Amino acid sequence: MTPFKSVKTTVASFAICVAMLPAAAWANQVAAEIQTLVEVSLNDNSVVTSQLDITVVVPSFYATRDYAPAWGQQEVVSELLEELEKGVAQGFNPQDFGLNHLVDLYTTAQVGNDADKATFDLFATDAAIKLIHHLVFGKVDPASLDSDWNFDRPVIKEDPATVLNNFLNGEGFAALMQHINIKNAQYLQLIDALEYYKSIEAKGGWPMVPDAVVLKPGMTDPAITALRARLAMEAGAGVIPASTKAQDETNPVWTYDTALEQAVIAFQSRHGLEADGVIGGKTFASLNKPVSDRINKIRLSLERGRWLMRGTDDEFILVNIAGARTYLSRADQGIWTTRSITGSEYRKTPVFRDEIKYMEFNPTWTVPSSIFRKDKLSRIRNDPGYLDRNNYIVRNKDGVTISASAVNWNAENPGVTLVQQPGPSNALGLVKFMFPNKYAVYLHDTNDRSLFDRNERNLSSGCVRVENPFQLAMMLMADDPSWTEAKMQSILDSGKTTRVDLTNPMPVMLTYWTSWVENGTVHFREDPYDRDAAVLKALDK
Repeated sequence: MTPFKSVKTTVASFAICVAMLPAAAWANQVAAEIQTLVEVSLNDNSVVTSQLDITVVVPSFYATRDYAPAWGQQEVVSELLEELEKGVAQGFNPQDFGLNHLVDLYTTAQVGNDADKATFDLFATDAAIKLIHHLVFGKVDPASLDSDWNFDRPVIKEDPATVLNNFLNGEGFAALMQHINIKNAQYLQLIDALEYYKSIEAKGGWPMVPDAVVLKPGMTDPAITALRARLAMEAGAGVIPASTKAQDETNPVWTYDTALEQAVIAFQSRHGLEADGVIGGKTFASLNKPVSDRINKIRLSLERGRWLMRGTDDEFILVNIAGARTYLSRADQGIWTTRSITGSEYRKTPVFRDEIKYMEFNPTWTVPSSIFRKDKLSRIRNDPGYLDRNNYIVRNKDGVTISASAVNWNAENPGVTLVQQPGPSNALGLVKFMFPNKYAVYLHDTNDRSLFDRNERNLSSGCVRVENPFQLAMMLMADDPSWTEAKMQSILDSGKTTRVDLTNPMPVMLTYWTSWVENGTVHFREDPYDRDAAVLKALDK
């Protein structure tokens, strides 16, 4: 099999062979073969080969051009192969486009007959269409994995076969891909990150760090030699230094010195671990993940990016559920970010898109029935003062406020609703950001800010708690000249539940990323909802 990297040489040789025939005669002979192959393949795909995926676009593409070969010139073949390489650089596998088989066909076509040239042309078109499809829509259909998926797929307003023909007859295939490629900064940074980690894999990956002993600053241990080598292998991923010099001149590579400690803390921070410089079970496990795991996490983020990043406005809120962070993108102000708390494994925050339409200051909280049954009821039974101390009122099935003493709390279903009144003890804090949806999920403040200091913050009952909600509120109201911090504070001081409509609704996307780039540093997280495996299986299929 011809190595993929030698394709450009093969292209040049093939162009010489093609040039030996009169252009019209060559094209007519190959066109007849292409037409036969297309017509037969529509009825029996195995006649050509089981690797060819004849879609509706392929027959339409050739019918539009009277079956004339599309890839007979050196320039267009070179462009196709280069763009397919770029596709691989975006996380696809070579076999997604039949690259190795395509190269074999290309080699055969150099010295083969018209049928060989037609077969190569057909496979080249098939590869081009798959590349376009995968970049526009993503290879994996997220709706097939999540029945609640509500992100719209891009709408193709022009016939793909016509568009491809027009570019091949005009600006060229590379120009078409320039129109299609995602320009989002996060997506482009992930491509660079993927290249970096693939380069580590090509060198054999990183060494395992022996985990027999917990490593702490100041210690001397043979495992520290492997630790230094492990961190140095990943030096380009962010803030980790390429090397760390020991202070102990008698045994330099064994000593856990200050510089090495800082490198470990940086590693722990970008992997969502306790950033204390102590290397215990979780840090060892993260250090010893193979580089292929990191590559796949980046590939998954690129695929998820293809689902979301095309056609996204300059201004939006994005919640990364897995990373427990919230971002606000403003066209004129860059990216603002804050730590968040998202749903636990048992009460997952759903992935969906909506619009924040208004804010509610000094909100009440109506306790969902599931939380009432699982959490609140046992607390009320065991602690008679729980309701008063936490500022709850009780409402009957008609919505009328009643005395807590009138309720049989020992009943399996007391038939009441709890509503927590506004105030510092309210579970929603002092403001919530509303985008009414079927999940009853929203962004909000919290009455317990200590939880933001945790490294693993998938702790909520489904909603998203925001660490700096008042900064977010000010930015969301930036288009309203009458809105000021003083006005917001006045509303808060009133203690009254107050709705404030946004001048312009803000798109909000609740997403799931286990790898991303922030401030030039590549971050990784474990998979709290066990979603990566299904997407990776589909991506590799």
